[in-house]
Amino acid sequence: IVEGRDQKQIQFRVRFPEHVRAALDAGQKIWEPLTDSFRGIIAANAATLFFTNSRRLAERITLKINDTELTPLAYAHHGSLAREIRTEVETRLKAGELRAIVATNSLEMGIDIGSLDEVVMIQSPPSIASALQRIGRAGHKVGDVSRGTLFPTHAQDFVEAAALAECIESRDLEPLVPIENPLDVLAQIIVSMSASQTWHVDDIYGLLRQSYSYRTLTREQFDLVVEMLAGRYAGSRLRDLKPRIVYERIEQTLHATKGAVYALYNSGGTIPDRGYFHLRHTDTGALIGELDEEFVWEASVGQTFAFGTQGWQINRITHNDVLVSPAKAGTAATPFWRSEPYDRTFHYSNRIGEFLERTDARLDRSDQAGVTADLMRQHGFDAAAADELIAYLDRQREHTGAPLPHRRHVLIEHIRTGPGGYQGPDEEQIVMHTLWGGRVNRPYALALSAQWEREYGYVPEVHVDDDSIAIQTRGEIDPARIVDLVRPIGFDVLLHHALERSGFFGARFRECAGRALLVTRQRFNQRMPLWMSRMHAKKLLTTVKQYADFPVLLETFRTCLVDEFDMAALRRVLDELGSGEIGVTTVATAAPSPFAANIAWGQIGRYMYADDSPEGNGASALSDDLIRAAVFDAGLRPRVDPAVIEAFVAKRQRIAPGYEATDTSDLTEWLKERVLMTQHEWTVMGAHVSERDAASVHWLRVGERRWAVHPELARSVTEHLLGDVDKSLADVGDPRDRNQLMREI
Repeated sequence: IVEGRDQKQIQFRVRFPEHVRAALDAGQKIWEPLTDSFRGIIAANAATLFFTNSRRLAERITLKINDTELTPLAYAHHGSLAREIRTEVETRLKAGELRAIVATNSLEMGIDIGSLDEVVMIQSPPSIASALQRIGRAGHKVGDVSRGTLFPTHAQDFVEAAALAECIESRDLEPLVPIENPLDVLAQIIVSMSASQTWHVDDIYGLLRQSYSYRTLTREQFDLVVEMLAGRYAGSRLRDLKPRIVYERIEQTLHATKGAVYALYNSGGTIPDRGYFHLRHTDTGALIGELDEEFVWEASVGQTFAFGTQGWQINRITHNDVLVSPAKAGTAATPFWRSEPYDRTFHYSNRIGEFLERTDARLDRSDQAGVTADLMRQHGFDAAAADELIAYLDRQREHTGAPLPHRRHVLIEHIRTGPGGYQGPDEEQIVMHTLWGGRVNRPYALALSAQWEREYGYVPEVHVDDDSIAIQTRGEIDPARIVDLVRPIGFDVLLHHALERSGFFGARFRECAGRALLVTRQRFNQRMPLWMSRMHAKKLLTTVKQYADFPVLLETFRTCLVDEFDMAALRRVLDELGSGEIGVTTVATAAPSPFAANIAWGQIGRYMYADDSPEGNGASALSDDLIRAAVFDAGLRPRVDPAVIEAFVAKRQRIAPGYEATDTSDLTEWLKERVLMTQHEWTVMGAHVSERDAASVHWLRVGERRWAVHPELARSVTEHLLGDVDKSLADVGDPRDRNQLMREI
């Protein structure tokens, strides 16, 4: 119990019941005996809150707890359940009608669910702050002790639990770093402000600077976002870059277009859209929750699964919904939701490394008994949990014949097998046990991959997690050289080169583009599949790479380098590697060590969902003539009805019924997008144009025809035409022909 005048009293325990250990020794899964322990905890308390790190595990634990009960003991609670269901679960627990809830971080904070006797964490939370927040949900009465129990479920979990116990005791939280100057959210704010009224540009900028997050926002970055929303990049002819606001440059005012307001209400917000299917009741249409599209893709009509403490049978799957009806209890299937892992901070990782460093020194002195005693006395471990942790560390030391990886020691393990111990031709891997956390390991691995390509001529297959970096190798590679590949000098160039080509960068660009209202849903209350969002984002990214000042591209780099990566910590460990403060040991093993075996599940899972994209980007040397001879067939050419083409062109040119401009602003913005309009088109479409706007249009005469051009584009269009004239004259060799052409122009 941690006591203090200004601190809440906390009781933290780490448990590994003996019957769980026995099941593991017998080669059985641990979930059944663990569930028996959970039922015992529920029986001993009036109200218990369980926390898991994933929605699927929450559903699975809830199902197992209720499996042998006549009435449900526990209910699930997570973000994919409908809000009405979550509210009902919270109300029932608060009223004493429910004994337990199994939740994700959806119940960490902000919701009053009444008095709790105990919080049970299944697996270590992703951060120290999360652990303290979860434990703090129990014992809210004055003078009560907040009781928290952690059940590790895998070997590395015990290491994290020991470090977590130290941090809880000392209240050693991760430092808070507020997000500053997010340009994607800025775009959404500008659209929302200008949706209801017309603003002067300077007034919006001045008001935004009063916010803490935008207190250092430069006028240059602000103007870039305004220009993007006003259609500066619409010349790429990409629909996603069409104007969202009307920027009257003479008056310096902004107001949103109708389409922008629609996009704001349809796709606004800061949580990335993953294209979830709505789960609805067949008879009532009531919303039950959300399902991952990959789970739905693999599902079929008639299949049953457990969701939200209830069995359901799929009756119908549409493009937007999965319609279900109640099914009998007892099904063992639960949905899955695929998401990116939470990268551990360097602060928390540092504490894990320090614990391993101290423990490694004590194991060198054969002080296992002392370590066990300290774990039980100071860290809340029961005897079985302490023994499990010590045995795990001993196995690692014995397998590698080297000290444990820790804060001042990087262990490089050259394994003669592939992921999961698979043995095949040239299947080898090198695992760097760094323990730096994903926020440091990930950018380090990107830079390492870029330098590896320079050194060895190919991009390696790299897997990254919080504790290690695994590299699939080809041929003979000296593991001792790996640390020398990445140095502080030239690191930024390597990282920039690799980051922009990575899927990590592409995913962040998709999210930033969504928040900036560039990638939006097409219809209200209709999902956009994640695969379609990815396709739109890829096309958008390919297009905007040509611009040197595209703000969403800039925001993606800021998100990666500031919000997702800990660059200060990475430069610190690079300096320590260079100075020798962090030592490096290289070992060769015939099979993965216990520490290396922990990453196999993540590696194989990633490769299972990979596609067959070639490793290189270059074209093959196969002859084009051979390809044409093998596949050419005039009968395969698509046939398109000319009427369809004419109708499409008429709609795009806004001369089809129902597509005409409806007011002056609409027409002038359409003129800006068209660049040039014939005098006839302007006359036909300009019924709603005021005399002032008609007079402000610039006219260009080309031969016998007059063309209307928007004032903002007149200069660039003229320069473009003059460039074509110069090129035409240069192509004419005879001076007499050149003079004739000049007279015609």
